Amino acid sequence: MSSGGGPSGSTRRIRIAIVLGGIAGGLVAAANVANIGTWLVGDSVLCKFGILKCSNSPEPAPVASTPPTTVSSSPSPEPIKQDPIPVSSPTSTPSPTPETPAPVSPSPSPVKLSADEKPCTVEQNGSTVNLGSLEGSCPFAGNVSSNNLENRYRFKIDNPSNISLFLDDVNSEVEMFLYSDKDGTGIIQYQLENTSAIKLRTGIIKQELNVGSYIIVVKMKARDTPYSLQIINNTSQIQKLGYLEEKTISKNGTITLNNRERFYSFQLANPSSISLSLGGVNSEVEMVLYSDKNGTGVIQYQLENISAFNSKPGIIKSNLRVGNYIVLVRSKLRDTNYNLTMSAP
Repeated sequence: MSSGGGPSGSTRRIRIAIVLGGIAGGLVAAANVANIGTWLVGDSVLCKFGILKCSNSPEPAPVASTPPTTVSSSPSPEPIKQDPIPVSSPTSTPSPTPETPAPVSPSPSPVKLSADEKPCTVEQNGSTVNLGSLEGSCPFAGNVSSNNLENRYRFKIDNPSNISLFLDDVNSEVEMFLYSDKDGTGIIQYQLENTSAIKLRTGIIKQELNVGSYIIVVKMKARDTPYSLQIINNTSQIQKLGYLEEKTISKNGTITLNNRERFYSFQLANPSSISLSLGGVNSEVEMVLYSDKNGTGVIQYQLENISAFNSKPGIIKSNLRVGNYIVLVRSKLRDTNYNLTMSAP
């Protein structure tokens, strides 16, 4: 027995047990009441009156089962198509400025021919132009550059002839060479003559050529530049006027950059005093009198020359022997008309 007035340890234990037992019994009773209530009225009513502790959030509705989506075997949608970006290829349309000149080949310029001129036949092969037999006047426009250092022109002479080469319309120095063609093979044999054209000076070559094949080379000297080239067989385009004694012959014509020279030939059956008058010009025009080599239309040597101006005609008077003669009318500055009168009274 403990000292003091308080209850003993065993008494306290008994009381605690009675309290715990009451609590347990209450809980059991409450659980039974809840179970009975749930059975009678359902959880929702008991929750409403606080008999059962329930979550404030309603239970989620059951998710209806969705049938599995059938995966189509077709490929995913194609992306939006865009126009293809053109890519340069050997078959694509060439650019306006080719990277490599084709080579920069000279294209023959169209020429209006008068009734007494013969057309110029042309066959292009890369940077080489084949003219075949050279007759009359053949003008060309071309260019030379660091990608295309030179252009070649090949031609044949079927009869001994005087030829003229004019190179101009350049903005930088350009060289021109005349070569013999070895057996017509296109292989250079030896050089006959060369000259240069610059911006304010025409490059000119004049030669008497025998029957054979020849090559002209136009070559860049300083920098890229266009050019104009005129190749003329003077002999083949001579206008033959026949005998001049006791008659007067007049010829009206035009000379241009594409047709710089006009040739006329006449004959004398007797020694004669002749008169040549050149007028009707609006620019300086040169007139030259030559002897004709054996009546072949080939210039032998110069006899006289003079120039006509818009304010003054050019006149040549000379005593000539029996023979054949050639008169040349040549442009000195620019395009002009002219009137040539020849007589041997």
